[in-house]
Amino acid sequence: MKFQRPLTAIALLLTAAVNGFGAVSAEQGRARLRSLRTDGLKRMNLPPLDRAYLDVRTFLSQQNSCSEFFGGSPVEEVMEEFVIELRKERLGDARIGIRMSGSFKLFEDSKANLSYRLFENAELNTEGPFYKAKVFAADPYVPAVGSFGPNTRGVRALILLHELAHLVQGKNDTWLIPDDGDSPLLSRLNTSTVESKCGRLIRAL
Repeated sequence: MKFQRPLTAIALLLTAAVNGFGAVSAEQGRARLRSLRTDGLKRMNLPPLDRAYLDVRTFLSQQNSCSEFFGGSPVEEVMEEFVIELRKERLGDARIGIRMSGSFKLFEDSKANLSYRLFENAELNTEGPFYKAKVFAADPYVPAVGSFGPNTRGVRALILLHELAHLVQGKNDTWLIPDDGDSPLLSRLNTSTVESKCGRLIRAL
């Protein structure tokens, strides 16, 4: 950890929620995620976040355009720490997915040439496209994310990758994608950037 920055907020619009692991310690969270990586569990019918985490980790651990965009396999650690922090919240707006807010801590790994941040709060909208899709006429409209429809395996992977891009610092000392803020247009542009690097892999799931 290097330092804390002032209050910052990111609201990912037109994306989705991720199902957190509940109130567990960081070490318990790490142990749980690492247990998912065993061959036996990989083949099981896993909950949505577990499967999405494994899908994204597979992308990042291989040589491809997606992994190159994020800086290679060291960024797997960032995804792990981010998923551990996620907490479920019903935010009441299907357009809002993950809402990160509060001060953030900046971490640097000089050996891996990796810098990233983690926010004080990482809230998950349980009513967004990660879990929800409009099925009945009375259901609220749930938007797609990029090219992927709501409540699909592909959309979950894209959502996690979008958030990861907000957390990782690029070679020019800026985040891989800028903060969405309250701009749906910027959020869509950011999603397009991530999909341009990772969409082929996501569509192959």
